[in-house]
Amino acid sequence: MIFSIDAAPSFARRELAGVAACAYASDAFPDLGLHDEEARQLARVLEVERAGFTEQELRPLATRTRLVDDVVDDFFRRHPDGLAIGLFSGPCTRFSRVDNGQLHWIDIDVPRVVAWKSRRAPRTPRYALATASPGCDHWIDQLADAQDWPTLILGLGLFSHLGPERIGAFLTQVSLRLAKDVELLLDASPCLQLRPTAARGARHVELHREGGVVETFPWLRVLGDNDYPEPLGARIRTTNGLARFFRKAQFPILRHLRRV
Repeated sequence: MIFSIDAAPSFARRELAGVAACAYASDAFPDLGLHDEEARQLARVLEVERAGFTEQELRPLATRTRLVDDVVDDFFRRHPDGLAIGLFSGPCTRFSRVDNGQLHWIDIDVPRVVAWKSRRAPRTPRYALATASPGCDHWIDQLADAQDWPTLILGLGLFSHLGPERIGAFLTQVSLRLAKDVELLLDASPCLQLRPTAARGARHVELHREGGVVETFPWLRVLGDNDYPEPLGARIRTTNGLARFFRKAQFPILRHLRRV
């Protein structure tokens, strides 16, 4: 998978930092065990240099990328031929890092990004690209034909910056239109406050908005640390704990939801 096309889209700095973190992690942070040759090739295409970012930028991104990869790996451990859908992930190379030879993957993005990626996308029928605008949810209807197919939806990175109104509408549509047991991975950033309900015994997700408005989604359960095998559960607990501590530093909390 080599994304080499002349006119690359104008990616945000955080997206390029994510490419750099994956591309140079094996050299800069060997303790993380993150190796991504596809990201190295992509960094060359986009002219992303390690010197353009500080270690303080790259290490947290590389650490979290490895954590998300492991959560995705755990999903495909449970469902080896399952389906993952990446929402507006830009220059992400996660498919190549987690591909087990059986899984299926769809990246949904805006037309200019899809056009750029499509020329050198992975040459396998198990990977596909689809176009949509950030406010579009028509693709959800296509999943109706795959209700028995274990599905994981990844709305990470810039997706969380669509704002509470759009994310709230998305979660409503997921609740109404998707089948039981579909899973979602979302970034609960400072601008997107997704929390488990405080009600005793309940773990459904709440979206807290400005002015004290709380929107509840009783059909979306927040997975807890105990829902993961160890040591993955402990790593998620530690990472989310640091995200809460450094809330003002824009570290997102990883929220893993399941349709019930």
